[in-house]
Amino acid sequence: MSEYCSQCSPFKDEQDWDIDLAKMALRLDNGRSESFICEGCNNRGIYKDEVGKIYLAKQKTNTIELVEVKFEDLIN
Repeated sequence: MSEYCSQCSPFKDEQDWDIDLAKMALRLDNGRSESFICEGCNNRGIYKDEVGKIYLAKQKTNTIELVEVKFEDLIN
């Protein structure tokens, strides 16, 4: 079964998200990250820097790129 993150999930109900990015961001300590593989998009992890900014690790061809996001952007 495919796992989808809250950004790209075809399911609109929070209960159906396999990977809840907002919950992950809330439980991350500053300077920490968590990896995952979303089968619906190119998200591969989430990182919170030392001052609390949130970044998504996105697969770009053969590299991973950190993209800063706002908390409200973590849900579709």
